[in-house]
Amino acid sequence: MNFNGDNAYSYLKKLAVDLGPRPSGTEAERKAAEWILNEFKTMGLKTNLDEFEVVTGKVVSQKLEVLEPYKMEINCEVMPLSGSTGPEGITGELLYLDTYDEEYISNDVEGKIIITAGQPSNRDKAMRLLMKHKPLAIIYVENTPKALAKNLWGSTISKKKYGPLPSLRVSFEDGLKLIESNAKLLHIIANTEEMTLKSQNVIAELDGSSRPEEIILVGGHYDTVLEVSGAGDNAGGAAIVMELARIFKEKGSKRTIRFITWGCEELGLLGSRDYATKLREASEATKKEKEDAITELDNIILCLNLDVHGGLIGTNSSKTLGPPELTSTIKVLSKELGIVYNVSEGVYSSDGTSLSGIGIPSISFSRGTPTNSLMHSRDDDIRWMSPKALEKHGKFIEEFLKRYVAEAVAFPFERTIPDKYKKEIEDYFKRAGRKLP
Repeated sequence: MNFNGDNAYSYLKKLAVDLGPRPSGTEAERKAAEWILNEFKTMGLKTNLDEFEVVTGKVVSQKLEVLEPYKMEINCEVMPLSGSTGPEGITGELLYLDTYDEEYISNDVEGKIIITAGQPSNRDKAMRLLMKHKPLAIIYVENTPKALAKNLWGSTISKKKYGPLPSLRVSFEDGLKLIESNAKLLHIIANTEEMTLKSQNVIAELDGSSRPEEIILVGGHYDTVLEVSGAGDNAGGAAIVMELARIFKEKGSKRTIRFITWGCEELGLLGSRDYATKLREASEATKKEKEDAITELDNIILCLNLDVHGGLIGTNSSKTLGPPELTSTIKVLSKELGIVYNVSEGVYSSDGTSLSGIGIPSISFSRGTPTNSLMHSRDDDIRWMSPKALEKHGKFIEEFLKRYVAEAVAFPFERTIPDKYKKEIEDYFKRAGRKLP
């Protein structure tokens, strides 16, 4: 019983093709969660759905139309959590800015529709200044030619902090067309609704045979952004998690392995953040009663996170937040197995960082491929995916788990995160406008 790329690919296909887009908090995400849960049950694992509330949104209607000096409709994708124009939309003059850094913000911004492809060096400062000048809306131009506009959520945190700003995305080619042709007057409809819904993490547990109190998390998110099947991001990662669960249920493990497919990663790691916060709060409550108590949080000694996987043409990467021995082990195992990895340390913007935010070392595995430029757009589909690519990562992680988790007499890695990475984690959440889990 070894990792089978075809099995993993069948899981990926079910998620990305049969179930399709799985936006955070939607009924479609719930159906995907229930299917994953039933697969885990069929394997004979202990399972549960861990529910949590999320604030999400939907696009009711969207339109981007040039009115002067010519008439033309442009394809766009509205970011539903940024702000709404209402059903009638807005009309305003277009103003191009290289970026919205303070150097480019003046009274000319007021009442205009901004179009830009650049990111400011200090987004917080730039947004505060931009919103003082009261633009009508902002159009973001994708910085990758030949790629569709991305379907991103926007942020309720940004909207609350800076105020609502209807936001749209257009392809590089359409952005270039608007700017080159001196489009002057635009009509925009970005009609959106915000709502509070339920999402869920899907959890399956394999009890350890001799060290059950030592727990390792193996996870990857299964949700997507709006209208996107998310084959690479991240049906591929969830598929590897499911295939690893199938394998280790048969092989067994000395230590407990908890397989988790996270919900709502695309809205800001919300599933893993909720899980981590619950662990921390439960641990703090227990230690308030008994200072030297060993809690569930103390017993979770490592998290493996899989995000962005399955591209046939590509390279393998890992990023660690933990003791230096973790990094060294990945490097050595890569050489021994003959599977090249780009190994580095630091924050990877995904669910493993939520767990490291509460002190659990993590390794994030990913697959770098040219088609990652299509991530978060409707082109992130199964065309680019391959059983062979899933098997490369799957076999490597299977071997890692077998040696250091399932069969190791003593767990070889210290449960620690260097101070410099603790600061990096803190800064990461601060930039996102969130506290540590």
